[in-house]
Amino acid sequence: MHTLSEWKELLMHRLRRSVSSLTALLTFEAAARRESFTRAAGELGVTQAAVSRRMKLLEAEIGRPLFLRANRRVLLTEEGLALYAATSDGFDCIADAIARIRERPADLTVAVSVAFAHFRLLPELSSFRDVVPDANLRVVSSDTWTAPDDPSIDIAVRYGAPPFRGMRVLGSLGEAVVPVCAPSRAGELAQYDIDDLIAGRCGALIEADAPEPTWMGWGQWFTAQGRTIRPTGTWLRFSSYSDGLYAAMAGQGIALGWKGLIERPLGDGRLAALSLPVLTPKERHWIMVSDKVAPSTQAEAFASWMERSMGFVP
Repeated sequence: MHTLSEWKELLMHRLRRSVSSLTALLTFEAAARRESFTRAAGELGVTQAAVSRRMKLLEAEIGRPLFLRANRRVLLTEEGLALYAATSDGFDCIADAIARIRERPADLTVAVSVAFAHFRLLPELSSFRDVVPDANLRVVSSDTWTAPDDPSIDIAVRYGAPPFRGMRVLGSLGEAVVPVCAPSRAGELAQYDIDDLIAGRCGALIEADAPEPTWMGWGQWFTAQGRTIRPTGTWLRFSSYSDGLYAAMAGQGIALGWKGLIERPLGDGRLAALSLPVLTPKERHWIMVSDKVAPSTQAEAFASWMERSMGFVP
């Protein structure tokens, strides 16, 4: 039983034994397609005599005539037609493979949630390009989790709790959840407590569709504080967590903030954390790669960069 590498060596040995020069096959394909040694010579940048000589040597190696030679054109024999079909298909396959490689959109594809892209990745991405300036980077921001089934994704960041099907963890970032609002409202809201939130005395509570299945909403946050009564105030709901945070920045209400995710807007004064209990969920942000293939050098570099710049730990 031969291994794959042994089979490849046997096939190449068989081809080299059948035809000593791959250049002869390239020349044959051009002459057959053009039906002319002269036009083939012009295409290949050689003389007509060189094409004629290569075809005579190829016919001698194969032991069969490949062309019927006329005054100004050549026609394929039955054997020539068979060889042309094989070489034409083979060269087309090679050309298609090269085109796909050249058209590949990125050397490194990173998948993250929309919120992670907005608030952590994009504001700091330039520092990665300082570390790896020649990286061709493609960022896929979506709250739909497709990384285990998408071979184009090299590295992914997801919030939740492992294990994650088809993925291997490289690092993680812990979280803390606290109510946040616009800094302009933080002073007036400092005097209020959880019961005031429930009664609606603090303004609208901003809720958003969960970008991850384990994402905490206001209901879970109140339950964790021992409050099971549904808030009676007004709500402002969004389909995107990012939109909810932008509404909080604009002073339109109070949102739940993941401090690891919104470190930058908390630091630069776009958001303020209220003096209310902080919850530490068991879920974290995880850097992951496929468990089916070894991560590329650039994927490992990206993970190392996230550890240095964002506080992810291996």
